[in-house]
Amino acid sequence: MEFLTWLLVIAGIVILAVWLYIVRQGDAEFEFLVDQRTDFVLDKLSTDKAIFSCKVPFVNKGTQDGTIMDAYPRHLLPYEQYDLAEVQSRLTLEANPRTDGYWEAVIIPKTTGGAIILTVQFTAKNGDIRDALRQMVDMPIDIVYQVVARSDWYIQKTRLVMTADEIKRALAAGVAA
Repeated sequence: MEFLTWLLVIAGIVILAVWLYIVRQGDAEFEFLVDQRTDFVLDKLSTDKAIFSCKVPFVNKGTQDGTIMDAYPRHLLPYEQYDLAEVQSRLTLEANPRTDGYWEAVIIPKTTGGAIILTVQFTAKNGDIRDALRQMVDMPIDIVYQVVARSDWYIQKTRLVMTADEIKRALAAGVAA
């Protein structure tokens, strides 16, 4: 009986040691650094459409490599707040840009990162985009992303704000150029 007790104690210690080892390994932990993003710039302008973009850096500040399986923007502009233009947004990885709106999963090693390009397109409902953007309001945009690493996958989001003043400055600078 004493042998069985010692065997259970040793098995418990081994299980505890393995659990502590796994816990200390950590996991991937992504952060989109919206406070370090570039200002929005005007990429394209026509009579009824304006396209703006900015770059947002991100980092895997965790202790393990991780995969961003999916990422997309969600602009938050209800028509009760602003109804002069239709809005579309998309993002792509700066290191491997795509134009089809598809996010290609990417493995990010621990303590490294990259940047995304966030693109926002406004299409005027009345046909005159410059007039429509004069009345633009601040627009929150969520960057939503799914991460897979050592733990179960999870979805997280980070919010940035595309300000009306920033849009007006980018439009003015783009028209002047």
